[in-house]
Amino acid sequence: MKYKKGGLAVGFPTIVNILLLLIFACVSMLSLSHARVDLMTAEHSIEISNAYYDADSKGQEILGLLSVYSSYLPDVAGHEMENILNEQGIAAIYQKESQILSLTLPANEAGTLSISIHLISSGQYEIIKWQLLTPESIE
Repeated sequence: MKYKKGGLAVGFPTIVNILLLLIFACVSMLSLSHARVDLMTAEHSIEISNAYYDADSKGQEILGLLSVYSSYLPDVAGHEMENILNEQGIAAIYQKESQILSLTLPANEAGTLSISIHLISSGQYEIIKWQLLTPESIE
């Protein structure tokens, strides 16, 4: 008998090589998709952090406005600050009895920054609350 050499010989080593290539291709695709998800998560985290820091810096600017009213009595300064902030579109409430100025600043997806300031005497104040309220905690 004569054996014919040639043609396509598919043996065990060839099948193992093909299976290994398929496994490597699947693992590389899973790694790529995982890396994309990590990138999107990191970008979202950066956006939330930036939104918080923007609201925080706006809050610091508002504290700077208090120094303008340092010569005023706490009641007058509180009402003036409330009026100015409401004109700027910032929800602010001054409680005359407790001399507390409360305001909220939007922080986009991060939530809202809630600030409460106790006006003690002319030019002096105490920060009672400086807290980020996440959307989950608001609901």
